[in-house]
Formats: sequence, structure tokens, C-alpha cells
Amino acid sequence: MPSLIAAVVIDELVRNGVKWFVYCPGSRNGPLGFELARRARAGEIKFQVRLDERSAAFVALGITKAGGQPAAVVTTSGTAVSNLLPAVTEANYSDLPLVLVTANRPPEVLGTGASQTVEQTALLTSQTRHVQQVWSGESFGPEANGILRSQVCRALGIGTGQLLGRPGPVQLDVPLTSGLPPAGEIACPPGRSDDAPWIRMPGAARRTTSGSTAVDLRRPTLIIAGDGTDPAALPPRMPVMAEPTVELGDRKRLHPWVLDYVDPEQVVVYGRPTLHRNVGRLLARDGVRAVLASGPGDWIYAAPDIEVLSGNPRFHGEADAAWTEELGLTDAIVRGQWTRVMNETADRIGLGVARAVLAGLQPGDLLWLGASNPIRDVSLAGVVPAGVQVLSNRGVAGIDGNVSAAIGAALSAPDRTVVALLGDLTFAYDASGLQTGQLEQVPGNLILVVSNDAGGGIFELLEQGHTRYRQEPYGDTFERIYGTPQRVDIAQLCGAYDVAHRRVELGDLGIALRQERLARRLSVLEIPVARTALRDVHATARQAVDAAFASASAEVADAALELELQTPELTGNLEYS
Repeated sequence: MPSLIAAVVIDELVRNGVKWFVYCPGSRNGPLGFELARRARAGEIKFQVRLDERSAAFVALGITKAGGQPAAVVTTSGTAVSNLLPAVTEANYSDLPLVLVTANRPPEVLGTGASQTVEQTALLTSQTRHVQQVWSGESFGPEANGILRSQVCRALGIGTGQLLGRPGPVQLDVPLTSGLPPAGEIACPPGRSDDAPWIRMPGAARRTTSGSTAVDLRRPTLIIAGDGTDPAALPPRMPVMAEPTVELGDRKRLHPWVLDYVDPEQVVVYGRPTLHRNVGRLLARDGVRAVLASGPGDWIYAAPDIEVLSGNPRFHGEADAAWTEELGLTDAIVRGQWTRVMNETADRIGLGVARAVLAGLQPGDLLWLGASNPIRDVSLAGVVPAGVQVLSNRGVAGIDGNVSAAIGAALSAPDRTVVALLGDLTFAYDASGLQTGQLEQVPGNLILVVSNDAGGGIFELLEQGHTRYRQEPYGDTFERIYGTPQRVDIAQLCGAYDVAHRRVELGDLGIALRQERLARRLSVLEIPVARTALRDVHATARQAVDAAFASASAEVADAALELELQTPELTGNLEYS
């Protein structure tokens, strides 16, 4: 009986588009594991075994994010399920259809104190779209087959957004009477003909608002695109301040600091722009009309400062040429000063690593960006080359699971080179993601670039990093609770997992990237950089940009004065006949 249930669950998942399964060893989920192994041998699915459920869930998340199709993580019962929570939370806030297949003890032993029995259908409910405990009757006939398959279809329909409109993680809890392997060849009860799902879905649902909002582009308008933005929804021919994970094609991408030096009358926000604080400051300005182009999500970005929530803004009119020219000139000034400052100082900080990584990318590559500074450094240091896809865990923007998720992305796209830019703490936090069984596929197309500044560099730029908090009476407290330098030897850590490692100076990173691209192996490039200089570099860049705009304003004022002096003054009365 357990093997029949496992066969039907896996079969219906495959029919609903799940082709990747990440499996965590356990006793209770054994029937699911045997069925997955059988289908993998037949070439019907992709199959990876991972020891750590937390890491496995992020591998599946990376596969889902890179491939655009739901992937499944399969676990045993008990605390194994609770270890899925970090990845499930990220999938929830990123609207990713991650599928959780959790084996469970039979219902009749739940609540009896039996080993490994927890309320696992309630563990993840705050972060999942749907939890379905599947059929677990005593006999298995045609009726049971239909019930079980329809339950899987409903869960996948909700998870992919075909039923409720917002994709996200779903849990299929599978009670199994034992974890014993099948006694012989299992004849899976038949599904629909032509490998179709048991229930065909009508397509992704679309939630609409009661009305759309008119946006007149003749007014000075700024477009902001955060993570999760659909590029097709953006107004054509308008420059956009977009986060690195938003693909803009040949559209003009504005530097984030442009927001600090222009005065739009209205701002239209797409997605979740949580990377730069100046977005919130701009929306809070008096006289700025803030329009949020809402997606299918059930939460509203920057709600206190949003004036209008619109499901589908209607753009009309053409942007004034003087306004778009101002945006372009402002962007040029900001980028010019940033380039000058980085040329003088970025050889010793993470910004230089980001710039070198961007220079080493090629069309078709996939760039995975870690949280905290790496994604911000890319946003500030340059522009992602055309044809490069950028992914990052921006749902809840945590450092957890980035190594594992990057591995999942590389497994999902074996024909592409995947470069992951991570900080040292992000890497160390998920270093167990490098652990791979001897019989498992290791992605030979993944290069992990670790910008090692010996601690938490992001706090150097936050309020806590101000000089006054790094002196008495605080003493070493900042370094202890924010800097948090670690005694981790990255080379030895990689050696323990049999992963290639090289410690490279920043000036040699471009060459090292080219060499690792050709080597076709999972590798780690460790780049030593300074952390304490980061705040000063940002302050220097700000001063340079401020000075450049002050100089430009003075030149404009001088030109206006000269024009006024050259214009003859009209006096007396004019008579017309």
C-alpha cells in the first residue's frame, strides 16, 4: 500500500509539470525515494539526494527560480519538516511554486507520543499557500486513485497560481504506514491518457482591481522596478530605476542615486524595491504622487506612502524630452563620479569585486547574488551585461541558503555558466550546501566568488557603523555583535567537501574567472578585501556626486546670467499701428 500511494503521488506530480525532485534520506519516506529512483533511472525525472533538509529546500528553490517550473523537495517526518521553513519563507515572499512532499506517520498514531510524530501539517501553514494531507485509506481502488490524484492537482493548481492567482509553496503531507521498499515491481494505477494531469487547469488566474489608474507621462514621472517586476508591464521608452534582478533589455537603467537628485511629480512602483533606502525617502516626499502597480501578491509595498494602488496603470501622453534628458544627465553624473571614486579606491573593497565580476560575465551567463552587500555592490558598481540573467533571494532578503540555491540554479541550467557572488558570512552560513553525495551530480558550471571582508560589511553602511558607535563606551561591541569576524579557513572548508578553491587577488579575478569557466568544475574563488574602508568610500562617492551637481548648477547659473547680460533691455513705451 505505501508503495502504491508513493507511485501515484509522484506520477501525478510529474503530470503536473514537476520534473526535478530533491530527496532527503529517511525511513518514513522510503517508498517515495524508491519510486523517485526508479523514475530517474528511466530518464523520466531529474533527481538529487541531499543530506540536509534545509539545504535541500534551497536547492529546490534555486531550481524553481532558474528553471521557471516547480521543483519538489521530499522529506521524512518529524523535525525534517521544520528544517524546510527558511526556504519556504523565501518562496512565499518570492511567489515561487516550491512543492513540499513530506512523509508522515499514519493518522491513527498521531497524538499518541509515537516517535517522530509532530504536528507537521501545522508547522508551515503561515508561509504556504496550501497544505494537503493526502488520502490514507486501508484499501486502494479506483476511487482512491481519483481522490489522491485530484488532491495533488488541486495543490499544484494553487501552488502555480492557476487557482488563486498568486503562486507560492504548497505542502503535500503523505501518511505512510511504513517505509519499507516495494516487494516487487509496482504497477502504478493509471492516470489520464496522454500523460495529462487528472484535472486540467484553465491557466493562471488573474486578480484584477476595481479599476485601473491613469498615469500622465507628460508630468515628470519616475519608474521604479523592484524584484518580481514583469518587464512587459513597464511603460515603453521610459528610463527605469531597476534592481539588478529585473531584466530591462535595451531600456535605460538609472543608477539608484538618481532618486536623490531629481524632483518627480509622480512615482510608479513595480514589484518589491527593498534594496535601496532612498526609494522610501522619495515616496515620503511632500508633493510626490506615489502609484503602486500591484501584482497578485497579498501585501502592499511601502503602504504608508502609497497614494494609489492600481492593478494595471494606464499610461498616456509622451514623457517630456527635457525630463528624460534630465534623468539621463543625472545618471551620467552619478555614474561618472562613482567610476572615478572606484578607480581610486575600489581595489580594496567589495565594490571592486562586484565590478570585476560584472566585467567577467558573458551573454547567456546566470549571475546569482547574495544578500547584504553583494547585490547592492552590483547595483552601484556598474551595469549587468546584456544577455545575463540575475537571480537572488529577495523575498525576505536573508543570507540563508544562498550556496544551496546557487547550486540548484546551476543544476537547472547545466548548459550555462553560473557565477555566484557572495559575502564571506553568507558563504560560511550555508557552506554545508557544498556537501554532495558520492553518487550525486555535482554542477560543473558553477563558480562561487566569495568577497571576504572578514565579517558583516553591510553594518558598516548602516546607522550602527557610524564612528561614534565604534568608540568608547561601546569599545569592541560593534566588532563583536555586528562585524562578527569568523575563524573559518575557506580553503580547508572547501577541501573537506572536495571543492576546488583558489585565493585570488582582486586584480587577477578576471583571469581566474576565465580559467574556471574553461575548467568546468564546481569551484570557489576567494577574494580578500577590506571592510572598514567601505563607509569612507561611500561617503567619498557622495561628496563627489554632490560636488559635481553643485558645479553643474553653478555653470547653468553662470550661463543664464551671461545670457541675461547679452540681452538688450527693453525700455519705454511701444506703440502698435
